[in-house]
Amino acid sequence: MHSDNLFAEDELLFSGEEADESTVNALEPWMVLIVDDEPDVHSMTKMVLGDFAFEDRPLEFVSAHSGKESLEILKSDPSFAVVLLDVVMETNTAGLDVARRIRNELNNQFIRIILRTGQPGFAPEHQVITELDINDYWQKAELTSRRLTTSMTTALRSYRDLRKIELNRESLAQMAKSVAHQIRNRTMTINGFTNLASRKLGPHSEASEYLETISHETARLEDIVNSVSEFAAIDRCDHCSADIKEVGEKAIELCRGMANELGKNVHFDIDIVAQNIDSRPDLLSKVVFELVSNAIVFADEEQPRVSVKVTVKGDVCMLVVSDNGKCISSEDLPYIFDPFFTTRPEAVGMGLSIVNRIASGYNWDIDVSCSDEGGAVFTLQIPL
Repeated sequence: MHSDNLFAEDELLFSGEEADESTVNALEPWMVLIVDDEPDVHSMTKMVLGDFAFEDRPLEFVSAHSGKESLEILKSDPSFAVVLLDVVMETNTAGLDVARRIRNELNNQFIRIILRTGQPGFAPEHQVITELDINDYWQKAELTSRRLTTSMTTALRSYRDLRKIELNRESLAQMAKSVAHQIRNRTMTINGFTNLASRKLGPHSEASEYLETISHETARLEDIVNSVSEFAAIDRCDHCSADIKEVGEKAIELCRGMANELGKNVHFDIDIVAQNIDSRPDLLSKVVFELVSNAIVFADEEQPRVSVKVTVKGDVCMLVVSDNGKCISSEDLPYIFDPFFTTRPEAVGMGLSIVNRIASGYNWDIDVSCSDEGGAVFTLQIPL
């Protein structure tokens, strides 16, 4: 591949007004990673995009000459806005492998990926667009300077919008924590004065029933606040290593105690293989606890049974939690992961929302179906 095939000769010159250089240089640049094993491609890309600016911010380029090198750079610095990614490098599908690992292993959903290839036969466009989370796909022979700048503008606009959405989400999470803190302080005060009034008036007072109701509703409000706080606290699904067997068994022990509190003599069928997965141990524990406790609650009242199985098939670890109660109705199914949705008046309805939040943060797939016994089956697929 030669550099003169990369861009049409008549499109290397840009028209229009030039940006004020002092303004552009004063703003933080957009980080762009060029990944290609051809040095000429790096030089030509920098030449064409050297004067490019989006929202008065210039581009800053970093070069990688292999898929492996690009992943090392992205692991150490996740602030890149765009990656211009060659398909054929150390292997015929190196670029495709990098694109998958950016989304699934590095868990970077913000960076915009523009694939470029000089050998489209190794990566048919329809297949790539369908199977990979990329933002643009070009054959190098067809990629003129105008198309490259247009593609870069679209990618940066998309990256900017995603970052704004994430910042808004973080702001809302912080506000939720602050509101929860304020409400918790008030509920503690209300509950304290309620207990004080109850002791002064005595158990046979006419107001004792009302005071008991106030205390009960205050406790429910505290449960809601705690659940919202837990949900808001899931700010980052960091990459760690957790043994699903060790973490899962500890979480199940907590669930056994919960079952005893509910007065349900649950028969547990536990079969968990040892497997390290990419997850914070506390978040993985929360997922297992919420799924198993949900199964306990909805298991059959007379002979409750809960099954927890973990298997590994290829590059996927599967966690399956099921019960022998009634399956989720088709009317309720679309809403079970929504915050505060519950079919139990005494429940808060945040457990499965927390599970879904963590699963989304790690790009795990979660599916719900009915077992042969009629109960609900939650299947979590965790990429290894």
